[in-house]
Amino acid sequence: MSTDTMTPPADTGRPTRVLTLASGSAGSGKSTLAAALAEQAAAHGRTVCVIGLDRQRDVSRLLGYDNPDADEELATLIDVVDEVCTLEEALVPGRHSKTGKTIPGLWLILESDKLDSLSVKLAGVTAREMWLHRLLPQLLGRFDIILLDCPGNLDLGTQGALIAGTEIVGCTKSQEKEARGLTALEDKIAHLHKSFGFMGMRDGLDWIVIGEGVTGISQGKVYFDIERQVREAYGDLVVEPTIRDDVKVPESYSASLPVTLYNPKTEAATAYVKVGKAMKLYD
Repeated sequence: MSTDTMTPPADTGRPTRVLTLASGSAGSGKSTLAAALAEQAAAHGRTVCVIGLDRQRDVSRLLGYDNPDADEELATLIDVVDEVCTLEEALVPGRHSKTGKTIPGLWLILESDKLDSLSVKLAGVTAREMWLHRLLPQLLGRFDIILLDCPGNLDLGTQGALIAGTEIVGCTKSQEKEARGLTALEDKIAHLHKSFGFMGMRDGLDWIVIGEGVTGISQGKVYFDIERQVREAYGDLVVEPTIRDDVKVPESYSASLPVTLYNPKTEAATAYVKVGKAMKLYD
């Protein structure tokens, strides 16, 4: 359904890492992380696909598509669920929201504000939690990396991504609400694994990324304490470095660009690049 003439990557049988970016709390920086990692992985020569699962459509906006629902020529994930098109047919190239230029190596499956109806649409489907697991093979072998950007809850969209992913990334901040979200996420993973572990579903978190951490003691010792507690609880799962609070992050969001593209020299952008390297997404 996309009118773009760029051809999606062919299936070469390459191994595809499928990273599910999730949290049990909204506002944990998942979309900011997904956009930054995707842009940087593509810049380092990887072939990347981002699948947005959030009706807020933040990652679609950051990668060049402000309101996919308003353009009838664009397919969204809901169109795939409704069998209007295939996952492959819904692929669109990532692009710079200001210049319109495509980002080489970066592709998306766009979000829709109708994603909140996912549970209703799949109500009569057997083992409906497997909905994304059933679709994803259409893209495996075509990309080096697929990033699943989950909504800020643990509903059917996130459950599907947890089952379909080969690695689970817990996203949090150095704040109590977001840190508690990790516990809720772990509980949901454990619950799903009882039913879907036989398919190879992960039984726990593989990575934890702390975003928008505090930058100074004046912002409150409690925040540093929470960050310390997260690192003590999860050890080597916590990726270095913490992405510190940086005004360029909300600025880049307002500009509809990944912070790594908006201002690659800023502290936050540099931190996101290091996070991607620590996760071995690129060298």
